Amino acid sequence: MQATNSHRRAPLSTSTLGAIAITGAAVWIATVAAFHLIRPDLSPGNAYISNYARGDWAWVMRLAFLINAAGWAAAGFGLRRSLTGIRGATVLATLAGIAALGMLTAGLFRADPLGTESHSIEGIVHSRAAGAAFIALILLGFVGWAAFRTADAWAGWAIPSLVFGSLAMALFATFTAWPMLVGDGFGWWQRTLAAVLIPGWLWALGTRLRRPAGSHAPMRRVQAGELAPTPSLAQPSSREPSSQRAS
Repeated sequence: MQATNSHRRAPLSTSTLGAIAITGAAVWIATVAAFHLIRPDLSPGNAYISNYARGDWAWVMRLAFLINAAGWAAAGFGLRRSLTGIRGATVLATLAGIAALGMLTAGLFRADPLGTESHSIEGIVHSRAAGAAFIALILLGFVGWAAFRTADAWAGWAIPSLVFGSLAMALFATFTAWPMLVGDGFGWWQRTLAAVLIPGWLWALGTRLRRPAGSHAPMRRVQAGELAPTPSLAQPSSREPSSQRAS
């Protein structure tokens, strides 16, 4: 008997993947903003975002980690599909997947309470996973610059991707070194990176993936004010001599 695919589940559309990416970014931004009110005992300038994952409302912060991870995973699948045939597409999807896995792990394993002198295994796993996610997203910005500029539909995103990667790298270095060099205020640098820049870029990518797949199809002008799709190379042009079309 001939095999049938009638019962095979259809994959999520690129537009749906974009919507998941936007949702992941929106939930993350809203949750971090809300915790500034929920946990006034933690000074935003002197506490990490991960410190919100402890206490009575810890489950909300941990859930936000998981939803954000889903957003980056969706963005990775969407980029891979949208950039089919473009060099670097697989690398982009892999980096987004690493970031998603890092966020997922950071949500499952909590950071140590603020002020803890000895680090627990859970805290070490959390910090390593979060660090891997940050590094993957920094690289995603630079790889995106290289990949987008070779794809006509994404060419306008090359420079913004490079800017994102550069800013992410600078902010990551700043908030990592700030506690040792300055002391107070490191939390604001982390929030600028992790609650503004990174989810903002995820939101932007999701918005781009939401566009119809054919929105960038080449067009030719046939009459004043009228557009029509470029004719297929497999079909002869109407301007060809009839003798050539018959040959």
